[in-house]
Amino acid sequence: MKHRAKHLVMLAVAIIFLSPLFDAATINVRSTESIQAAVNGASSGDTISVQSGVYRESLNITKPIILVGIGRPLLDGGAMNSAIIIRADGANVSGFDIRTTRRTGIQVLSDNNIIKANTISGCLDGIRLDHSRSNNISNNNINNNTNGITLYDSERNTIINNNIRDNNINEESDCGIFLAYSRDNVILDNDLMNNGDTSLSLRSSSSNTLRGNRISYNDWYGISLSESSNRNLIEKNNAVRNRDAGIYLDSSRENIIRENTASDNSRGIYLSYDSNDNVLQGNSVSFNEKGLQLAGHSSNNTLQNNTAKENGYGIYLSFSSGWNLLFSNHLIDNGYNAYDMGQSNRWDNGRSGNYYSDLGRIFYVPGGPGVDRHPMAEP
Repeated sequence: MKHRAKHLVMLAVAIIFLSPLFDAATINVRSTESIQAAVNGASSGDTISVQSGVYRESLNITKPIILVGIGRPLLDGGAMNSAIIIRADGANVSGFDIRTTRRTGIQVLSDNNIIKANTISGCLDGIRLDHSRSNNISNNNINNNTNGITLYDSERNTIINNNIRDNNINEESDCGIFLAYSRDNVILDNDLMNNGDTSLSLRSSSSNTLRGNRISYNDWYGISLSESSNRNLIEKNNAVRNRDAGIYLDSSRENIIRENTASDNSRGIYLSYDSNDNVLQGNSVSFNEKGLQLAGHSSNNTLQNNTAKENGYGIYLSFSSGWNLLFSNHLIDNGYNAYDMGQSNRWDNGRSGNYYSDLGRIFYVPGGPGVDRHPMAEP
């Protein structure tokens, strides 16, 4: 009897926990019907399956539902509201072609949502997260908006494998992915091209990870950190053919910039305006006018084991950059391998200097008093 009673209790508990799964329904919406009406009539956990067609409405999602587009239905939010506003935690939106007239495509005001495999165009912000956490944005095609994705005061979100292009309508604020006052987000393996001023811009945003993104053809910068964007990790990104710098720091500190590739830009990696205490390690810069440039009182940075090859200048330190440490860098076939007009920059760490393709026994760095007393021959 005791064993039977125990099994009955376990069965009752299982039924309680599994009953929401059995109760979840699938609601089909045709092009002559309203998606919002289906949302209003749905229960938490229901799936709303929207068939191919054109839907001219704005959606307000206030419960954790799964909204799926079948055959890429067009959702046109018009000029009045965002196409979709997600207010509930735990919603899932996928498979839509979303447009508005200078409004937001998908606005997220909640946590733990999934937005994937949508096409979003013609909006002010393609996707915008406001005070929002732990969302996943993946495999979307976001193009021809003012901003592709905007995060404002948001944290612990993941933006992965999105195609973000041509968000460039000649406004000062146009951008591919823009973070403001946001932290602990992961931006991973996205393709970003021709996104106005900058493809990936952080403003007053710290402790974010930018890894494995492919970034090209922007009006100014590939990646830009400004206004005290500190302690970020910028790793294994590829920034090519941007009009100014592949990676640019403005008044940002204690960032780790490592194993990135920057080529065919005006400047490969450019630190300016009091960008101090950063580490540049293992980066490869080539075919830029300046490979690695420090200016604007950028000081106390460490440049280690970077490769600068076939740039106009391999490493260029302006007159206002001082007390930087540079060692074990590979400077190969640049117009000037190294150029130093700054103050008290150290070109070796006491044991290891840098590798030069134009080596002498002591390397007197052109431009100022910089001396590498431990130069090493490039293999």
